[in-house]
This record gives sequence, C-alpha cells and structure tokens, in this order.
Amino acid sequence: MSYDAVFDLVSITLEGTEISELDDMIEEMVNEQALLEDDSLEHPLFPSFVQAFPKRHVCPLRSLVTARQTIVEQEDVTEHRTDMANENSIQHWSPQLRTSTTILGSPLKNALARVPHRITTMAAMDHNLLVGGEDGSFTFMNLQTCQKPVFGTFTDGEYLEINSIEMSHSRTGASHAYVSTNDYRVRCVDLNSLETYAEYPTEWFVNYTAQSPDAHMIAIVGDGLDGQVLSVNSKEVIATLKGHQRFSFSCAWSPDSRMLATGSDDQSTCIYDTRKMSEPLHVLGSDIRESVRALRYSACGRYLVIAEERDYIHIVDTTSDYKQAQKIDFIGDISGISLTPDAEGLFVGVSSVDFSSLLEFERLYQGSDASQSDPWGSLY
Repeated sequence: MSYDAVFDLVSITLEGTEISELDDMIEEMVNEQALLEDDSLEHPLFPSFVQAFPKRHVCPLRSLVTARQTIVEQEDVTEHRTDMANENSIQHWSPQLRTSTTILGSPLKNALARVPHRITTMAAMDHNLLVGGEDGSFTFMNLQTCQKPVFGTFTDGEYLEINSIEMSHSRTGASHAYVSTNDYRVRCVDLNSLETYAEYPTEWFVNYTAQSPDAHMIAIVGDGLDGQVLSVNSKEVIATLKGHQRFSFSCAWSPDSRMLATGSDDQSTCIYDTRKMSEPLHVLGSDIRESVRALRYSACGRYLVIAEERDYIHIVDTTSDYKQAQKIDFIGDISGISLTPDAEGLFVGVSSVDFSSLLEFERLYQGSDASQSDPWGSLY
C-alpha cells in the first residue's frame, strides 16, 4: 500500500502576527526532496507549521531544541511540548495551542531570569530541563512546577564550556544526564540531587555523549579523530571508533542499541554495528555539503535524521540499508533538531539573516488504510 507524501504550509507567525507574504519564501525553503543515492523515494513528512522569532545566537554544536511528551493531568490527555533557546532565554512551544511562552531568562524576573551568560546547549526529558552555558554554569528546572530553578556550575578552570547535555535513564530507572564539556571529561549527573556520580576522562574536548538505550554503553565524540564506546559501569573502553578524518560533533544510538551513528566535520556520517565496531558498516556523505552537527534516530528505529551545519536536513530510511533518504532544503543555520517521542513529528530550529524560526514537520496520511502500527507510513 502506498501513500502520497504531501508538503503543505499551514501558517506562519511572527511575534503573534500572521505574515501571508512570507508563504512563498517558506514553501521554497522546504520544497526540495532528494536522495543520498539515485533511487526515488517519497517520504511521509510535511511542514505543518513555522513559528518565527527574533534572530538568535546559534551555538556551533546545535543542541538548542528538544521535544518531549507529557500527560496533561487535568484533561488526562497526552501532548507534545517543545523547548528551545532563543535570545538567551528558554521558550516553551505548544504545537497544540500554537503558542510560545518564555519559561526561563529575560523578560522574566527574580530566579526565573537567571540562566547561563550565553546558552550553549539544553536538554529536556519527562519534567526535567537542564540548560548549559559557555562559562560552565547551568540552570535546572522542574517543568511540572516551573518554580525555583537551580543555578550552579559543573566546571572550573580554563576550559569551561558545556558543549552538550543528553538525558537518559539508568538500568534502575533513575534519571540522569551526561554533560560533555571542554575540560576533558564527561560527567554523569543525577537529576534528583544534581550531583556528579560518575566521570569519564578523555584526551580531548568532548562534544557529545550518548548512552545506549539498554544503558550498558556510552559513545563519546569530540575534538579527536577517533570516538570511543565505553562501559557505563566499568568505564573500560569497549571500542575505538575509526572512520572520520576530522573532529566529530554528534552521535546517536538506534532504539535497539545495535547501531551507532556519528557525525563529523568531514561532512560524513559513520554507521557502526555494535557487533563489529572496528570499522563503519556504512559511511554516508555523497550528498552532504556541510559539517554534520546533529543526529537523531526515530523511536521506531526506521529513520535517522541528519542535520548539517546549515540549510539541509536528511531523513534516512534505515530499512533501505541506509541508501534512501529525503532531503529537506531551507535557508539558515540549524540550531537543533528533535523528534517527538511517538515518531510522528520533527522539529527543526533555524536561524537566518531575516528571522529565526521553529519548523514543525509531521506525517500526513493519505487514505483510510494507513497503517497505525507504523506512524511514519510505508515507503514505496
């Protein structure tokens, strides 16, 4: 069964005002589809909404957008919520209500106004939000109450910058965050106490750390040609990741913990099979023009999203042996990407010369026979 992939623009807002004259600009930004190879592919994503904001600072490592799923207790319904950095504040975007609310930073007052001097990264999971800055400071907030955020610091010394934060659960179910910094180490921080209970030293600045979904391994990449896979408990090096020619900025695990993707400044993405990590199983790069700054697997494992430094997002179909992909083309630096937990939608933060925006893509089903077991639909 096949379904049409429809690209359609719903609306654009800029500071709460409808801007109809920007329709042609945005449609041109998102209308291109292409492949990593020459096979044809229609992909089940379309732009459903574009929220525009004042121009924002874009951190080089591009981890400034995060999507999460919450249950609204009063209404007993599940909804998606997206948090993003903008003008050194954190804003909450509700896709259902189409509204944006500042939850940290200016123009809020008192404790809610205190954020790192220059936000470089952020992460959110469940009801936890953790924001990091270039001076090593952080702000932690419980998003359920949005009260009494905690301000502190993770680093001290000459190299302070927090490059990335990734939240996950331990094998016991506890919530923790891996904080990657420029002081040659990764910290595992307990999100209940905000205490560092494990450190993983490296020989280079760490740009990104990701824990495998089975919570047995972590992948670490940074300002070294080779990444590393370590045991969470013993901290022993399980594998050295070879294949890139320049420094790496991002990594991501497939949901079954069998595949690991790494993205590099050499304009390539390496795919490793954890059963044999001595060399990449695939190297994707024939249609990539810039540094690979962010990677995300969908929750179903069928799609890998690759974000370049600017202008391009690639959505790779893993069931095609990583050979087929949709390319989304727009204008502007990419400040972050995030897939919704149910794999129904994709959010992309974009910063251009004229305005910054949050692009929302979601699956459009055509026909009543669409398979509900695969929310992304069928490729053909």
